[in-house]
Formats: sequence, C-alpha cells, structure tokens
Amino acid sequence: MSEYSVKELNELAMKIILHAGEGRSLVNKAFQSAGQGKSRDVIKELLKEAREKITEAHKLQTKVIQDTVMNESQCLTMLFIHAQDTLMTIHSELFMAENVLELYCANQGKEVEHE
Repeated sequence: MSEYSVKELNELAMKIILHAGEGRSLVNKAFQSAGQGKSRDVIKELLKEAREKITEAHKLQTKVIQDTVMNESQCLTMLFIHAQDTLMTIHSELFMAENVLELYCANQGKEVEHE
C-alpha cells in the first residue's frame, strides 16, 4: 500500500490529463478524417490510438486507487479529482465516437471495428 504526497498526486493527475487530452485530440481527428472522406483504416487507426491513450491514463488512475484503497489517511487533491473527471468524460466521448463512426462508415459502405 502506497501513500502519495500532494506533489506526486498532482504529477500523476497531470499525466492522466495529458493522456486523456491526447485521446480527445485523436477522436477529433477521427471525426475530421471521416468528414474528409478518409478510409476506414485511417479512422480505425486514429480510434485505436485514442483508445491506447485513454488506457494509459486509466492505468495511472487505477494504480493510485489500488495503492490507496485501504489507506484512510490518503488525501486526494482537487487536481487529481479533476483528472479523473476529465478521463471519464473523454472515455465516454471515445465510446460515443466509436459507435457514431461505425454507423457513419457502415452508411458509407465502410466498417470501423473497435475493441
């Protein structure tokens, strides 16, 4: 069981926000690519990269949760809570994008697979 200092939590929070933000940028690129008529493979690769970024962020969050779950004295910072909120919001955006782009590509005669 680990205990994190405020500085360590804030550094982890910034990493989570960074990875999640990169994921959001890739989701936006996937939508732009669809709008530009790019191939299914291009869209699929962007969504895959976005999912990888979200997964990186989620792993950081999970490690902190697992390390501190039994530590009643562990404090959480507002920045870490914000990072969790950001991560889950962008994770939801990715889920929606995967499904919307799948429908779009199916309507265009393309298929997008997601995990």
